[in-house]
Amino acid sequence: MGTDASETPRARAHHVTDPLIEIDLATELESLRTSASYQAADHAAKTIVKQPGIRVVLIALKAGGHMHEHHADCAITVQGVDGHMEFRVGETLVALTRGRLLTLAAWVPHRVTGIDESALLLTIGGAHVP
Repeated sequence: MGTDASETPRARAHHVTDPLIEIDLATELESLRTSASYQAADHAAKTIVKQPGIRVVLIALKAGGHMHEHHADCAITVQGVDGHMEFRVGETLVALTRGRLLTLAAWVPHRVTGIDESALLLTIGGAHVP
């Protein structure tokens, strides 16, 4: 798997292309929230998995932080991990909270706003260039 038996689970988590990856989302979220990129902006992201056909990204937003309108080239799922966010598709506004899962077709413009400090897990399907 490309990992050393003496590595901690957090260190192993950084091998985003390994065939088996174990992630502690709470630890990764804490690390993301203390990162320089999160301190300098209203949101930050970390790729957890990057394999042909799937990519998983942990995204943390500050209260009031937002991701401007954008789209994905492939279908996505968005799962609330922490806090409360607003997920907007056109005129449709959906509350995204811990444990809620949304799916969205490819090419559909959307945006996300953190109502409070929050986090989501983004899964992007389809083929990706390594």
